[in-house]
Amino acid sequence: MSRFGITIRKLRISRRITQQELANDLFDRSELSKIEHSELTVSYENEIELIKRLSLTPDEFEYISNNYTLSFKRRLLHRFFELKISIDTADNSIADIEALLQDCFLVENDGDIGRIKTILEALLLANKPKGLDKAKKMVQPIWFDYLAKTKILTITDIYVLNTILFAFDYETANEIIAKIITVIDRDYPFKKSLKIDTLINQAMIEMLDHKFKLAADNMLKLKPLIKKLGQYDKLLVIRARIAVCQKDKTKALEQVSLLEKIEAQQLANNLKSEIKEFL
Repeated sequence: MSRFGITIRKLRISRRITQQELANDLFDRSELSKIEHSELTVSYENEIELIKRLSLTPDEFEYISNNYTLSFKRRLLHRFFELKISIDTADNSIADIEALLQDCFLVENDGDIGRIKTILEALLLANKPKGLDKAKKMVQPIWFDYLAKTKILTITDIYVLNTILFAFDYETANEIIAKIITVIDRDYPFKKSLKIDTLINQAMIEMLDHKFKLAADNMLKLKPLIKKLGQYDKLLVIRARIAVCQKDKTKALEQVSLLEKIEAQQLANNLKSEIKEFL
């Protein structure tokens, strides 16, 4: 029995859900039985739907399926997500990036890890003199040659795209963002924080293209959702950026000071660089 099938069956039984109830309008009961006994495979999209019907996120399902431990690949992905890297910034620890890159080389023939390797190598290149343009060219095929043609984006794909958004021109970046938001709204509505991060990146791209009023208006729309999720560090970031868009250096620096008080030093440092660049 595959891990997917046996985990679906175990969770369905533990929740006292019948095969007919779980399969409703998606499969016949007999088809679900075959899935649970590894006699039938399903598309990724239908796997996600079954997981949702069991009131789990894909990450939670994978954790349970892997006997309540994180796989080596998942640990690498979490380390990558926690770096909060972007191809246009050099604020991460070179040692952390190099260590993660070396561990990624332990995984062979995995598309996700292969793309992350490329991003990490590009980030190291971006830290070198005149390396930024070369770094951008390294990561652009991730979109043009693969993810632009992929109908169903995974959460990992979305994180990867958010990391490399700044490697593209304004129009391409917005094309990528439009696809990300469509996929999140359709397939991952529970990933509200990821949607916020994507829209914050979009506002930053608008700022870089000197569309300051548009950027400020879009960030103002984000404030209620950020407050609802209690993500006050992000709230301070967008307040600072709105102030930058409004050419209010004093107010922007006030938000930086508040970030330093809550020990969000990397965010504060990033904003100081932005204030220096724009004001």
